[in-house]
Amino acid sequence: MDKTPFFFVVEDDAVTRLMLSRFLEKMGYEVLPLEDGLQVVEAFKRRLPDIVLMDAKMPVMNGFEACVWIKGRTEGRHIPVLMITGLHDDESVDRAYEAGAVDFITKPIHWAILRNRVKYLWNSIQAERKLYLAASVFENTNEGIVVTDARAIIQSVNPAFSQITGYPSEMAVGKNMNLLKSGRHDAHFYQEMWAVLQHTYKWQGEVWNRRANGEIYPQWLNISAVRSPTGDIVNYVTLFSDLTNIRESEENLLYVTGHDSLTNLPNRLLFHERLNQACLESRSSKELVGVMLLDLDRFKMVNESMGHEVGDRLLVEVSRRLAHSVLERITLARMGGDEFGLVVPKVSNSQELAQIAQSLLDQLLHPFVLDQLELFLGASIGIGLYPLDGEDINTLLKNTEVAMYHAKELGRNNFQFYHQDLNVSSMARMLMEQELRTAVERKEFILHYQPQIDLITGELVGMEALIRWQHPRRGLVSPGEFISLAEETGLIIPMGKWALRSACAQTKKWQDMGYPPLRISVNLSGLQFQQAEFVDVVVRTLAETGLSHQWLELELTESIAMGDVDETYAKLQSLADIRVRLAIDDFGTGFSSLSYLKRFPIDTLKIDQSFICNCTINPEDAAIVRAFIGLARSLNLQVIAEGVETTAQMDFLRREKCNEIQGYYFSRPLPGEQFEALLEKKFQEQQRGAHSV
Repeated sequence: MDKTPFFFVVEDDAVTRLMLSRFLEKMGYEVLPLEDGLQVVEAFKRRLPDIVLMDAKMPVMNGFEACVWIKGRTEGRHIPVLMITGLHDDESVDRAYEAGAVDFITKPIHWAILRNRVKYLWNSIQAERKLYLAASVFENTNEGIVVTDARAIIQSVNPAFSQITGYPSEMAVGKNMNLLKSGRHDAHFYQEMWAVLQHTYKWQGEVWNRRANGEIYPQWLNISAVRSPTGDIVNYVTLFSDLTNIRESEENLLYVTGHDSLTNLPNRLLFHERLNQACLESRSSKELVGVMLLDLDRFKMVNESMGHEVGDRLLVEVSRRLAHSVLERITLARMGGDEFGLVVPKVSNSQELAQIAQSLLDQLLHPFVLDQLELFLGASIGIGLYPLDGEDINTLLKNTEVAMYHAKELGRNNFQFYHQDLNVSSMARMLMEQELRTAVERKEFILHYQPQIDLITGELVGMEALIRWQHPRRGLVSPGEFISLAEETGLIIPMGKWALRSACAQTKKWQDMGYPPLRISVNLSGLQFQQAEFVDVVVRTLAETGLSHQWLELELTESIAMGDVDETYAKLQSLADIRVRLAIDDFGTGFSSLSYLKRFPIDTLKIDQSFICNCTINPEDAAIVRAFIGLARSLNLQVIAEGVETTAQMDFLRREKCNEIQGYYFSRPLPGEQFEALLEKKFQEQQRGAHSV
């Protein structure tokens, strides 16, 4: 849409000023009426006009002086001034032009002449601006521009042409475009290019050309023919960009997206691509493809006891050893965590895979020395063969994983091939489901409690109850191994009821023992929340355990917003009405709409540990955490950061005014007895502090 011209109309006579303003406004122009030159100076600071119509003879500052002032400004040099005056003498006319005016209209005003002069002046301004823009683009664009005649003789080049090709203007002008040929394209390529140009007057595509220093590089060319009024081609205009950096970026991006940032090994994505390609090639060659999944033994224990930094260094050393033991044709990939995968193309027999697997295990037999500590690892390896163990990739990998778990069951640090009779995952699932059904009755579940610390005072203000399964044979089972199954089978409902009652009862017991009251946070599943009697269960549990409502906080997953919004709101409001606190757990990992967060009576946001772990080293994670805290503050919500493990993370969160933290930096989740000992310690410290005052 064309810009509406903006005029200053400067005239000390009110009637003339009004008539001029209305005349221009009827022509569709925007007008600012002014009385004298000083008003021009003030208006100029607020907005620049496109054209100035100005009387020459005015009080305070006349038109000649005002015109000189405008032209003395850098931003006013190109603004045309049209003088309107009753002075008819040659001296006044000369003085107007000397002051910088572009035209002169005498009074009384001939309106038809004024209308046409203004139109002509505006058209000239637009044409000048287009020429200026074209010249500016030609001089400043990053793309090279070449103008040739109809015989491809170079007539003009822009600075970007010289920068890209290395040819200064004086070396290029007058030469044929053949100057840039690399020799990579044959005559047929150029014949087709010229044929398209002659027919459509345009051509675009990738061309390899040669710089002045002899370097061959890729360009993207756009060639357009310029025709005369009679239709003859008189010029060609070529725009081109250097694709060298783009190609390098594409290669770098391809590497980054296909490789693990920690170990530089291929990642899961590239592993799947290599496996798929190997399987496609094997269909024609009739050769087997081997696939291995390797899971490190005892790595999780090292990672949890010594920290993620040591764990990462250990993974790097493991990767180096494994890579050293495999041939170049084999793809070794890090699948994630402490799991690795191998693609072995063109396998002649299973014994070849057995030898590779054994060499991998041998590499891990020797201890890893980190910080003068000897760390011992092993590995469980599952082996599958394409197409014997799966005619598609998903089936092959699934069966290979079954073989890997079988290796773990046989004592770890060994390898196992897949056989159909090893596919016992469904049986194992059924067995775990049966065990889960009786676990509550057998009192196999226990609660661990993780402290929550006020970042301002450093005081213990709450605790999160975390369920654990004390399996009679397997020992302590983490929630990650049974919660999803409990959700699928509905067993999460009785488990959740037990956890809620146990947490409330234990909290009340500690209060009755005289310890300072703490908030107890209990996780709820979406399935629990959907139960019609859910609110009644909470109220009844509080009544039966004697815990005051204000000390209970329910942690809900963000999936609650995915159900019936009105029903969700009613349940949450019922809980809020009885002063039960409500928290959104793992915030930022899946909330469907921030509008729900604003609508629901939530008290607390818990920022997921996936954002906290890198908030001091990754600017994006830091920005996300900062945004979450700002969002919570704007909604008057408390913020708890989960997974805090380092002093740097705590300092960052304190600076950002996060309210509370929990994580390994202060304490791991503790069994009830150990948490009680922590309470006793805190209580004694508090008593000593009180006595010393």
